[in-house]
Amino acid sequence: MNVQSDTFILSKRGWLISGVIASVFLFFMMTGLHLFEFISGALLLAVLVIFRNPERSTSENEADQIISSVDGVVLSVEDALIDEQKMKKITVMNSLWDVSILRSPFDGIVEGFKMRNGASLPLYNPMADLLNEKAVISFRSSKGEEVFIEHLSEQSCFPIGIELEKGQKLKEGSRYGFLAKGRSIFYLPENTRVSVNAGATVRAGESVLGYLNAA
Repeated sequence: MNVQSDTFILSKRGWLISGVIASVFLFFMMTGLHLFEFISGALLLAVLVIFRNPERSTSENEADQIISSVDGVVLSVEDALIDEQKMKKITVMNSLWDVSILRSPFDGIVEGFKMRNGASLPLYNPMADLLNEKAVISFRSSKGEEVFIEHLSEQSCFPIGIELEKGQKLKEGSRYGFLAKGRSIFYLPENTRVSVNAGATVRAGESVLGYLNAA
């Protein structure tokens, strides 16, 4: 499945599980087992919410802007030293009820990515960073600026889904994956002018996190 072309109102990732639960719901509805009908109906509604796949586009159109790849709340904005390189670090937490589709932060190419299969511990557990499922992706802008995004899954029965290839070209806002619940960290060049603060709510494909070459 090509995530970029997955433009249905419900992500293709959710078709199978939604179909199975819908069948169970119809069975209980026809047999008059109202308690199980209610439970399966609530579960179906939850799955439809988790896998919803709305169209998104930003209302801003400025040069070198960086769009959020994930829905959620900004936990922190800080300076960081990564491999002796100064960077801006933006941490975003998304809940199970946020839109789970991941989107490209700008027009650019995929420099590379790594996936680590693992556990699904709560993020307050000190072992979560070492053991939880994680994806790290490197994007390079058309002007050569590199941005790293780390997605860490938390307490979800749905695995992280990343469908990218090294050297792949992406348009700003293109879908590239799925994160049901977890934490995303954006590592941006030091000269980035950050335009969000801790506590801000961001939407994938719409909200501007900052501007490259503008600090």
